[in-house]
Amino acid sequence: MKLNRFLQIGIFCVIVVLVIGGVFYLSTNSTSSSIAAIIENSPMNFIFKEKIPEITKTEAVIVSVGDIFMHDNNLFAAYNKTTKKYNFDSVFSATNNYFKDADVSTTWLGAVYSPIGPYLGYPLFKSPVELIDTLQNIELDVAFRTNHTMDFGVKGLNETTQILKDHNINQVAAYDTEDSSKEIYVYKKDDLKISFLGYIYGMNGLPIKEPWMINLIDLEKIKNDIAKAKTQSDFVVVALHFGNEYQRFPSDWQKETAQQIADFGADMIIGSHPHVMQPADVITASDGRKVFVAYGLGNFYCGQREQFTDAGMVLRYTIEKTEGKTSLKDVAYVPTWVAQYKENGRTQFKVLPSKEYIKLYEEKKADFLSVANYNRLKQTYQETVKHLDNLRIGFVEYQK
Repeated sequence: MKLNRFLQIGIFCVIVVLVIGGVFYLSTNSTSSSIAAIIENSPMNFIFKEKIPEITKTEAVIVSVGDIFMHDNNLFAAYNKTTKKYNFDSVFSATNNYFKDADVSTTWLGAVYSPIGPYLGYPLFKSPVELIDTLQNIELDVAFRTNHTMDFGVKGLNETTQILKDHNINQVAAYDTEDSSKEIYVYKKDDLKISFLGYIYGMNGLPIKEPWMINLIDLEKIKNDIAKAKTQSDFVVVALHFGNEYQRFPSDWQKETAQQIADFGADMIIGSHPHVMQPADVITASDGRKVFVAYGLGNFYCGQREQFTDAGMVLRYTIEKTEGKTSLKDVAYVPTWVAQYKENGRTQFKVLPSKEYIKLYEEKKADFLSVANYNRLKQTYQETVKHLDNLRIGFVEYQK
């Protein structure tokens, strides 16, 4: 038996020598294509080819912004008396690339929408469908609903729902049928699946005809929804419309609610409603997972002009799936400011990426801004960075 084994080893070595020698001979007497063909068909191919297993990786870039809703001053600015139509394209012209360059984009959409006026601002918001036209044009994907969803009852809910469907914008947290209320929006890219859940603290005392019409912040429901979402996706983002208005730091209730939702299995939590930005943090779930929480993204576009209410952010984050494991790869923010300026004697609004437009103004490339605009832009930028930067969790301003 030992002899046979030595004989086998000897034969193997001879074959190796012959193959290597043949390749050497061919290298001096044949073309490279001939050599490649012989090696490819050789039974000793494994000597020349080291097969490295491929690592599968899928990434999705997501941007989330805070509240979009309109006051009377926004409505007046967007109305053209000659055409008798509204147009909001210029409002988002400086920030639309953040939406278009992302795989998924989300906002909290306030008000009800209709092609028929009259249109109103606070306290009951009814807005023109032209804003939804613009949001479709900048490629908004998800509209989380807010405490103003029922401002005009079931009719307003149903009309807005249909308008969003017609514009291919996915509405989350409000529904026109019981069946649709049971569905979870799941974004899919190759083998990566991300679910988005949304919940609202209330409807300002307005009645909700059927409980399934609005996702309220009901912890038992949220727990069940997260469990369901985990069977359909790799990563669960929970969006909460919550918090005390104009408070720049999360309340104890916000923190407790976020902790419970993380414990239920949420992979990331984002929030809005206070109309001012609130800091982000990383909390530890009961199973030891680290969960990123952005408590308040602030206003993205509205008519409020008080300090801190005219500034917001684009939250930009990447979710990655590698070899079956999905995680939040990175997260950063872009400070924004809603500029109110004059153009041909008319008041206009435009959402600006703050740092970029500070530079453009200083290069004399943003002439529509006044000196007062520039000073306020710089002030809000400094306030935002000071308020949001958190080196402990690696949350800083996004750098292109």
